[in-house]
Amino acid sequence: MFAALVAATATPPAIAAGKPDVVTLVGAHLKATLEPGKTSTLLVNAIVQQGWHINSDHPLTPEYIPTRLEVVPPAGAAVGAIQYPPSQETVLDFSGGEKLSVFSGAIEFAAELKASADFDVTGAHPATVTIKYQACNNVQCLRPTSVTATIDLTATAESADSAGQVATAATSAAPDTHESSIERAFHAHGSFLGFLFVLLGGLALNLTPCVYPLIGVTIAYFGNQGGGPRRLVVLASFFVLGIALMFSSVGVAIALSGGLFGAAMQNPYVLAAIATLMLALAASSFGVFTIQPPMWMAQWAGAARPGYAGSFLMGLGMGIIAAPCIGPIVLGLLLMVERSGSALFGFALFFTLAIGLGLPYIALALAAGSIRRLPRSGEWLAWVEQLFGFILVGLALYFIEPLVPNRLISRLLPYYAAVVGIFLGFLSAAGRSWRPFFILRSVLGAASAIAIVVMLTSHGAVRALDFTPFDTAALEAAAAQRKPVLVDFSADWCIPCREMEHSTFVDPAVVREGGRFIRMRADLTKQDKRNEELMARFKIQGVPTTLLIDSSGHIRKQEVGYLGPREMLDYMKQVD
Repeated sequence: MFAALVAATATPPAIAAGKPDVVTLVGAHLKATLEPGKTSTLLVNAIVQQGWHINSDHPLTPEYIPTRLEVVPPAGAAVGAIQYPPSQETVLDFSGGEKLSVFSGAIEFAAELKASADFDVTGAHPATVTIKYQACNNVQCLRPTSVTATIDLTATAESADSAGQVATAATSAAPDTHESSIERAFHAHGSFLGFLFVLLGGLALNLTPCVYPLIGVTIAYFGNQGGGPRRLVVLASFFVLGIALMFSSVGVAIALSGGLFGAAMQNPYVLAAIATLMLALAASSFGVFTIQPPMWMAQWAGAARPGYAGSFLMGLGMGIIAAPCIGPIVLGLLLMVERSGSALFGFALFFTLAIGLGLPYIALALAAGSIRRLPRSGEWLAWVEQLFGFILVGLALYFIEPLVPNRLISRLLPYYAAVVGIFLGFLSAAGRSWRPFFILRSVLGAASAIAIVVMLTSHGAVRALDFTPFDTAALEAAAAQRKPVLVDFSADWCIPCREMEHSTFVDPAVVREGGRFIRMRADLTKQDKRNEELMARFKIQGVPTTLLIDSSGHIRKQEVGYLGPREMLDYMKQVD
């Protein structure tokens, strides 16, 4: 079946000859044999070629073309709901931070098939599977295209095990191009600095509104234990181990969830619920109401259970009590662990986070004899709680971004951060009496004010190269007038094209040099006869493609992919 499937795969017409298919169908099988009146699930496995990605089924920008799975079932069967793979968010090297929702590596679609009551179980049951997609890499995008195969569902049910093995092998071999900020730290700086970053994040979690009030309870616990410094250090270590195992179990569970967590994170209702939870926690930070653990839990955590087992149980209790507050903050870590699929990595990542959360308690345990409680109020803590409140509001906005069109949230977040900085720096009543802290917050406010002025004044005054629509007559006229020509082949769904608009074509040096060129733009968004002829004439493989023609009418440069300002300027200077 697998060989027949590959042989039946159609070559996408929009990809130039010699360029391999970006998406390859590698297998398909039914979870259960399709029987009259019953339902089964068709699993379709594909691989996105290394170095490429395709848009997910819900791109973050309307101009980008979503991936679609289409199944034409055999007679007597109908197609129900289609489940797409968990999407990944990635940022291209040149994109200036714009996030893309994509599929990459090994992907699996699930299509529900419903057999009618009179479904004929004898004979062949051919079904046609089509994946429609639009592919990009770091420098260019290809025309929207599709890959199609016809399969026999009778055979697929019998070979489900072998198909599953193919899919598993493909998953292990294909890379995952999504990178969150933490993943970028791992990839750019290595595992050591990546885990160090997570460790420092765990330390910072001690200042969250749910965790900080429990520090006093913990200090009281260790103060009641007695014994010398060595015993207190060992007790505190068991306490930290309890926290670490509590968190690590979550990491292992997510890694073994089989994509359930990632699928849930694509559900708009789940995203809205998470945003609501974060706003509730933010309201608590702002003093609207107080979030406290149930009294019985605090009493249980603070009970002076002697011995190492008691310290370990105390750590487990701390992990349970702290979870509601720090849970939203570690969602990015959970997604990262799930994409890795490694229980060992999930254990190590959350173990490191928990060690960071628990490390201060070793030092505090040693001081428990003389410090029975830490300050639970004061201007500095009120200011920190306000800061965490604004961070939680920002995270709420971040998680509802897929529900808001045109990347509106991404464009507003920098201004939101600057306004928050101004408020915390100059307007907040907290943290004014302690001079060093007042100076620190004033510096934050000044930096935020400068940032917002720069953002407000940096737009609108930028001059960009202007282009006229591509016209063959204008091209011939330019040759007759002995003028060089710059032709930009672009499309609405082309991500690098958009970035060239925002970076290359607004660069002052490029704008000045471009003044001596006849500038035309060929819009290849539509798949019509005119554009097909244009692509064939100039052998266009993907967009953006930049064409530079000298004054005698000869093509001097034809570059495929994103060109930065410096590259574009160098090429333009070579054309006379």
